[in-house]
Amino acid sequence: MPPFLLTDKIAVITGGANGIGRACALAFARQGADVVLADIADEPLRDAAAAVQALGRRALAVRCDVSKDTDVDELARRTIEAFGRADLVMLNAGVAVGGRWEHIPVEEWRRLLDINVLGVARGLHALLPHLIERGSGHVVITTSSLGLDVRDGGAGPYVTSKFALTGMARALALYLHPMGIGVTLLAPRLTDTAFPRNSVAWGAHGPRVRADREITGADTPGDVAEVLLAALREGRFLAAADPDLGERITAFARDPDAAVRPQA
Repeated sequence: MPPFLLTDKIAVITGGANGIGRACALAFARQGADVVLADIADEPLRDAAAAVQALGRRALAVRCDVSKDTDVDELARRTIEAFGRADLVMLNAGVAVGGRWEHIPVEEWRRLLDINVLGVARGLHALLPHLIERGSGHVVITTSSLGLDVRDGGAGPYVTSKFALTGMARALALYLHPMGIGVTLLAPRLTDTAFPRNSVAWGAHGPRVRADREITGADTPGDVAEVLLAALREGRFLAAADPDLGERITAFARDPDAAVRPQA
């Protein structure tokens, strides 16, 4: 892919009010982009838009639940109405569910996949036609290091959704390349945001929000934003926050059985 520069571009970010989405919005604004922020958290959404504007760039805050077709269609409509186009579409919104496989209700699987996977599909359905019509632009899909290398047997639904996004992004890159549109797969590792603290773990007695989870040795959202900026500048498909990720993927290819064998 050629480099994607953000100067005078219009960037749309789902899950843009907090964490990695907010950090990327500010990073894009510092690079000269105007930003459309979409989220369900009203006050943080307004705060994030104000922070973009404080950097001298235009911002549009849109309340958007990515599990609803109408909300995502409205996000696309308001983006085009306000700015006339979208140049970069970052599909970043997501939730986390894990725990004891035998106790996780099917409804929780359905809810997570509806947000993490179909939420991305809805974003593509609503905004990709604008990129294709113009023959330019870029799509960023946020997966996880766990969407390329499984290291936690207790994160089943989350891992499943993130592996789906990895496959989706690879197929999308092949599809869009002849049309002049780039794709980057953002793969953060553990990041110090509210996201891991608010993940839901199902145990024998039902769900528990991990609000008391201690976060140590994690990246900051700003670290992840810098990883993404570097990948966009260099025209790379994979923006991996973990420098050892490629080595672990290669190790799995060499000896898959070792990767699923319980560690002593």
